[in-house]
Amino acid sequence: MMRNPLRKRYPRDLKNNYGRYIAVFLMLMATIALMSGFLSVSDGVQEAFIKNREDCKLEDGLFTSMQEIPQEIIRKIELTGTQVFENYYVNETVEAGKTLRVYKDREHINLVTVIEGNMPKGNKEIALERLFAQTNQIAIGDSVQISGKKLKVSGYVCLPDYSSLFEKNSDIMMDSFHFGVGIVTEEAFADYTGDSIVYNYSYRYKDQSLSNDQKREKSKDVREKLVENNVLLTNFCLAEDNNSISFVEDDLASDVPLMKVLMYMIIIIMAFVFSIVISSTIDSEATSIGTLLAFGYSKSEIIHHYIGLPIIVTICSAVVGNLLGYTAMPNLFTGMYYGSYSLPPMKIRINSEALLLTTAVPILIMLVINTVILTHKLSISPLQFLRRELRKRTNRKPVKLPKSSFFSRFRLRVIFQNRVNYLTLGIGIFFASVILMFGLCISPLIEHYVDSIQKNTISNYQYILKYPVEYDTIKTSERFTLKSLDTYYKPAHKDIEVVFYGINEKSVYVPELELSAKNEGVYFSDGLAKKLNKEVGDKVVFQDSYTKEKYTMELKGIHYYPAGLAVFMSQKELNKMLDYDKEYFNGYFSNDEIKFEDDNALLTVVTTKDMVKLGDQMSSSFSQMAPLCLGISIIIYLVLMYLLTKIVIDKNAIHISFMKVFGYEENEIRKLYLTSTTLVVITSLLVTLPLVKITMYKCFELVLIKISGYIPIYVPTYLYLEIVLIGLISYFAINYLHVKRINRIEMSDALKNKE
Repeated sequence: MMRNPLRKRYPRDLKNNYGRYIAVFLMLMATIALMSGFLSVSDGVQEAFIKNREDCKLEDGLFTSMQEIPQEIIRKIELTGTQVFENYYVNETVEAGKTLRVYKDREHINLVTVIEGNMPKGNKEIALERLFAQTNQIAIGDSVQISGKKLKVSGYVCLPDYSSLFEKNSDIMMDSFHFGVGIVTEEAFADYTGDSIVYNYSYRYKDQSLSNDQKREKSKDVREKLVENNVLLTNFCLAEDNNSISFVEDDLASDVPLMKVLMYMIIIIMAFVFSIVISSTIDSEATSIGTLLAFGYSKSEIIHHYIGLPIIVTICSAVVGNLLGYTAMPNLFTGMYYGSYSLPPMKIRINSEALLLTTAVPILIMLVINTVILTHKLSISPLQFLRRELRKRTNRKPVKLPKSSFFSRFRLRVIFQNRVNYLTLGIGIFFASVILMFGLCISPLIEHYVDSIQKNTISNYQYILKYPVEYDTIKTSERFTLKSLDTYYKPAHKDIEVVFYGINEKSVYVPELELSAKNEGVYFSDGLAKKLNKEVGDKVVFQDSYTKEKYTMELKGIHYYPAGLAVFMSQKELNKMLDYDKEYFNGYFSNDEIKFEDDNALLTVVTTKDMVKLGDQMSSSFSQMAPLCLGISIIIYLVLMYLLTKIVIDKNAIHISFMKVFGYEENEIRKLYLTSTTLVVITSLLVTLPLVKITMYKCFELVLIKISGYIPIYVPTYLYLEIVLIGLISYFAINYLHVKRINRIEMSDALKNKE
């Protein structure tokens, strides 16, 4: 069979238009490389993550009591088909403001995985959780000071119940800077006194084939047994509600769809760009196509020819992109995951689904979009091609332009003639601006959030007690009652913890709230009201996670308190609601530090410095995203601006040549053609800014669903100016290339014109 002679045009087309094909190739290659690299790492992490949890016998839940639980009560709980194990720990301070949670080595549940080094031996060694140690630059062999005793770091470990380092389940973010976990031998753990030990218990169901609903029902049985036996619980948490266990799992599950959407949006934009390139080529080669059709070539043969190069470029992009994705890109994404979470070692494997998504799907998208557009483009007769009558509706009236200068009218005509190109350019600019905005706003958002917390704290110190204790050393201190209740958060399909503050009616720390017991209703922190989407007058149901007692609250006001999800009400009313003594309290507000004689009564202390820790961790977690977003957006700017503005110049090359013949100077020609594109770019950058803002807010709302707290969205005005400037700088870099291209157009081209 004779080869199709049209294929001989491919090398010539590549040579004449190498710039556009290289730009598209680089864009698709980078997108596919990022996607395949991400999917390979994500798949490897999830596989290692799930296997590690099974091998290490991850707990199904935990509970913590005020004191050691007698064995006879443990045996009653185990009659429900549950295994209960002691998992005691102590919280120790290492360096300034850093907490290390020390456990003894586990034998039956939440088994430890050694990442590097060895498990501790004797009573002078400790194994540290890898992420905390590396974040704080603690090497194996170094010594850490704990309770006045030096312990040598024997190795790095990871624990299945601390894949995310949350010190408290109510914390907004994990914190590897200021919180870590250590493992010591049973001999070393025996040195800790009973006063410092936290009586934590982990439980695991004997039947691991239970469904999630069955596990939740069985957890109710465990809780009821504890309550029936008057166990004083300070915590009860299912594994699925424990952020230290579930946060990374939720994050992995949400990251994959987000990256897929990002990739396919870029590929669809590039497919439309390719279709515009092909349409432009067909316009310029109309007489040749008419001749081919007249000689007997079918429309399907011509479609196959013009779609050939886009498919070849896409295949080459997919091959090179996947090679880079499985070799160079994994280091980037592995660093992002292992720099935020405590994960077991993983292996990169080629995933058939990922290969399909990064190879077959891009080719299919490119094939479908270009086939549809080419079919429509080639629907006219051969005679119309020969006459260059490429529009079906030739009787369409020209757009009436406003009365203005020749240059202004000419630019408008160029814009109208290339409206499809410019519309695609505008969509690309919008998409790139959204990605750029995400990267730029991370740092100022975190700084603004931490700053607002520090400026709006109730007091410099909040002392939380295990039980009421009188302290008269600080006269300015003020008592309050603190209680944590849960409420159902529908978008995340889970309960979230809300802190209730019972405050003195004549409080000097929160004087702006009307807390009289006569006034019905409660105040929500603004973050809680926004997260639950509630307004004044709405009612919300809260529940005690231990007793399952339910309380319905009416929202009577909103108080600006960015430090967390909180409810404020009269102390008398809260004590009455919880069946506490009317004089009960378990906390102090104070602007001055209180020295406690009996440290056993102190549960924890919250200071404004704790908020700085949050900012450090959030900045670390998102620091690698910012340059990635910046790079992707600039690449999109450069590629789209180059391709689409080049098409405009190529389409008008003959006219530019004629203008040179008629005596127009190169500077005047640039004003006519390049200024039109400049106006479109500036207009697109400015017009899309409101849409970029709306899109950003919607994206952040989706991100906030995963977070237990609430972070207000903050986009400083100067970032909009930065987006416009980065877009313009990208454009003018491309514009410089087009200036040289216009200068290269010869006057002789007009004489060669066959139109």
